[in-house]
Amino acid sequence: MPAVNPSRRQLLLGTGAVAALSVLGPPAAAAAPAAPGAEGPEVTGLGPGNSDFPLMSATLIDDTLWIGSRNLAPARVIGYHLPTGRVTATVDLPTGNFVQGSAAHGGVLHLGVTDAPGAANLYRYDGTLTALGSVPGADVRDVAVAPDGTVYATGRQKGRAAGPGLYAWSPATGAVTEVASPAPNATQGRAVAATATHAYLGVGSNLAGGGGATRASLYAVDRATGAVSDITPPDLRGDTIIRRITVLGDDLLAVSTEGAPAHVALLDPADHRVLRSFAVPGTKSVTNFQRRGDTLWFTSTEHGVLWRHDLATGALDQLAVPVPDGNSWGLGRLGDTLAGVTEGGTVWTLDLGTGAVATRDLVEAGAPAAAQLGMSVAARAGRVYVGGNGSLALHDLAAGTVRKLPVPGEAKDTVVLDDGTLYLGVYSSQGIWRYRPGSDPAPVKEAALPQEQNRPQVIRRDPDSGLLLLGVQADTTGGGSFVTYRPGSGRPTVHTDPLGPEQLVRAVAAGHGQAFLGGDNARPTGPRGDLAAWDPVAGRELWRTATDLGAGVSSLAVLGNTLYGLTVNGRAFTVDLCGSRRAGFVPVIGRRADLGAVSGANPRLLALGGALYGVSERSLFRLDRDTLAATVLVGLDAEWYSGARLAADEHGVLYTLRGRELIAVRP
Repeated sequence: MPAVNPSRRQLLLGTGAVAALSVLGPPAAAAAPAAPGAEGPEVTGLGPGNSDFPLMSATLIDDTLWIGSRNLAPARVIGYHLPTGRVTATVDLPTGNFVQGSAAHGGVLHLGVTDAPGAANLYRYDGTLTALGSVPGADVRDVAVAPDGTVYATGRQKGRAAGPGLYAWSPATGAVTEVASPAPNATQGRAVAATATHAYLGVGSNLAGGGGATRASLYAVDRATGAVSDITPPDLRGDTIIRRITVLGDDLLAVSTEGAPAHVALLDPADHRVLRSFAVPGTKSVTNFQRRGDTLWFTSTEHGVLWRHDLATGALDQLAVPVPDGNSWGLGRLGDTLAGVTEGGTVWTLDLGTGAVATRDLVEAGAPAAAQLGMSVAARAGRVYVGGNGSLALHDLAAGTVRKLPVPGEAKDTVVLDDGTLYLGVYSSQGIWRYRPGSDPAPVKEAALPQEQNRPQVIRRDPDSGLLLLGVQADTTGGGSFVTYRPGSGRPTVHTDPLGPEQLVRAVAAGHGQAFLGGDNARPTGPRGDLAAWDPVAGRELWRTATDLGAGVSSLAVLGNTLYGLTVNGRAFTVDLCGSRRAGFVPVIGRRADLGAVSGANPRLLALGGALYGVSERSLFRLDRDTLAATVLVGLDAEWYSGARLAADEHGVLYTLRGRELIAVRP
């Protein structure tokens, strides 16, 4: 990735950081439960957890790239003027989280957003923002506009029996109507396109897959009759999902997938004959097409590669890697210049005549940086790391600065070793990354995981063996894995589906030379809540049991001879570990408590200095080790993407988010 210029990307906290140091100082003993009547915890605000302009779409209109934000509040679209390299417009949207759907028609921008229940999720912008209506219950993933101005959209509609639908907004009536829902077993619609005669829908199951979920499928809908045809090219049927459908003139329809590897198919839009299909080697996802004459360009989403395909000869080659490992979310062409964006807030351009590549950070170009939803947090030696989309924010408490560290994708969980080295589990399918302060200018990839083991849920260090322990979710197949990794080795050991083919490994804890696993299920039905113990060095299961918890396990922690756990719906429980290494050990759920009132969904546990802490988006709380009673320490109303996180440094200071602000808490 391009080097970060600290003089332009460091955000000074000024006197606030100095005040934080004086408050935190080197505390005395690590955290212990406060005595009755003692003062409450000391809370220090450290500024936005991770402030940037992460993105999820880009569409070129004339000489301006219109770029949609991701995980910002409010959701925004900015106009990036290619000739000057400056952001010249900012448009706030009243609803939504991801601005993922984006299409142009007649110089007008059309948008679709996620996370807008009961409100508008389709918009038009022509200098004035207009709400068009709502695709019911949908996180809109893609929009397209037919020649007559009809806007088509699709997305993820959780729990809908008919599966993801194709919807249309009519410029004549202003109404949004369902056009077709041909794949009830698909978990989401991901791609749409339209011509004068047909609308196209691409579906699959890259989220909550497995269990008979529909894989990559392409449908054509006759706009006059409503007849639906399955036109999936044979080479694409085994892939995970259709990622992009693009109309490239009157004679070409380009379709791409997520797969292992990804595929591209070129169809004749007149009769939907497959003209050519081919695999794109070494890729997971292909998207973002552009065409000039017999030359086709496209990007491989997770790897930052710009590809060139000769339509006349069939030749395929890598033209450039504008942003190594950059997650691509848009591609446009202005004359002899190709322009694209990557999710961490970078615009790149490539001169087709000279091959020269230039990159530009959007915040440096004038994009409004804002606190994004948090992904992860870790702390040690005066440094606090907050994960986001496409970056880590490194808070240097002594210097009072925040530095952006580029990371491809999302650092779902992080852990700091005693020597200060940070390890990251990175989504999607990015594996294990490392950052050594003082020697690594930016995080580097240290080990790959199997492509289908794409979503790390948790990373912990086993103090007995020194191994890193990861729990992973497999989005496309269901299930997951338990991973052990010796730092620096580059060789992870992957134990696939240790809790069965349907359960992901959401929780991992270490203690007594064992690793303890807790299971969950991404699908609404099926087994969940299993517990298991492993010998992480020998790589073998010691015991495994189903439970009557009735919910997935969100977090585990070991304190003394007790395994403590929290479920995704806020139930606490214990397991007595005495004798847990003996053959024939039968784990039994012991004490239980309903913490729903204080914990909310997806709470996490942290054992620290003899005390047990929990965190959720609702509050930071301390658990009584004997009764499991919860004492709220700080109300948070925290804004995380996939559940709250909690970290502690070597002094026993806790770090988490309040709202989107990083706070330090001295219990």
